[in-house]
Amino acid sequence: MRRKFYVLLAVIISGALIFSSAAQGFGGTKNIKAFFNNIKIFVDGKQQAGTPEPFIYDNTTYVPIRLVSTALGAKVYWDAKQNAVVISGKGQVNQALEQEIASLKSQLEQKDAELVQLRQQNAYMGIRIGELESSIKKLEEEKKKDPAKELEDYLNDEYSRWNRMDFDFDVDGDEDDLEVTIGIDLSDYRSRWNSTDKDDIEDWLGDIYDYVQDEYLDADFFGTIEDTYGDETLVEFEASGSKLKVDFKYSAEAFDDLEDDLNDMYGENLDDYSSRFGDMTADISVDGDEDDEEIFITITVDTSDYGDEWDDVKETDDAEEWIEDIVNYVLDRFEDYDVSGEVVNQNDDTMASFDVDSSGKVIFDWDYSY
Repeated sequence: MRRKFYVLLAVIISGALIFSSAAQGFGGTKNIKAFFNNIKIFVDGKQQAGTPEPFIYDNTTYVPIRLVSTALGAKVYWDAKQNAVVISGKGQVNQALEQEIASLKSQLEQKDAELVQLRQQNAYMGIRIGELESSIKKLEEEKKKDPAKELEDYLNDEYSRWNRMDFDFDVDGDEDDLEVTIGIDLSDYRSRWNSTDKDDIEDWLGDIYDYVQDEYLDADFFGTIEDTYGDETLVEFEASGSKLKVDFKYSAEAFDDLEDDLNDMYGENLDDYSSRFGDMTADISVDGDEDDEEIFITITVDTSDYGDEWDDVKETDDAEEWIEDIVNYVLDRFEDYDVSGEVVNQNDDTMASFDVDSSGKVIFDWDYSY
């Protein structure tokens, strides 16, 4: 009897702990047979205080509801009106879920803001693309209206400085015909122009023609290079199919310049070729025919002053090398011309003659009749 009494008392105490006012929660009393076996309570791996002590009744384990609920983060109270035990609170698990949901909501809001920004940027880019397309269309229309002006501006921007010389471009015509006049002031660049290889000039003009072909497919292209100082045509060029035909023009002044260069380079300091030349000098004159593309070179040696020197070097390899250098210099400047000449004394007597064969070799004829 004593054991049953204690059991009943324990049940009553447990009810009092749980419901605050246990007497109001029961309709009566009942004697039960409970089994106590030192049952422990663990919540999330942590052992809880076992007071009141859990017990087993009718194959069911009974534990203090307040202790367990509190350990799980919930609140327990007695609702007298409803005659009920009320458990409230989301607990630790729900709190973690709430935090994760809040984080996801924050990320979603951030992505929504980024999406709004991207839409605004996209709208702006759409406007800019429209503006650029309109500008391109306008430029293309202007180009069609005045291709000569467009080409002139481009050439002056891209080709006005070449090989350390300044050029000025003037373009006339329309989409069918484009005439280009290229001006250069030879009072500033005569020496530089004369020393420029014709192949390089042709390549430079070819680059210009390639651009014209790409941009103005239906236009006939032609023009000249003019000396603005001497008012003379230096070069004529004209499109011929896919290639550019280039024709170099030489004035009397061009031949005079050639003559000056030859005397400066090959009329003195001849002992650089051989000591047998001694102090001998020569006077070199040029007679050019632009129409027939011929150049005749006259080398005058005053044998009254340098007769001994001439006798020492005539018909030698050194003398032939000297004359070959003169001929090759002329051919570098006037590569399409036929070049020939002679060596004469102060009385205009021929002492040697020379010509260039089809292979480019200088052929000599030494004359002793003088």
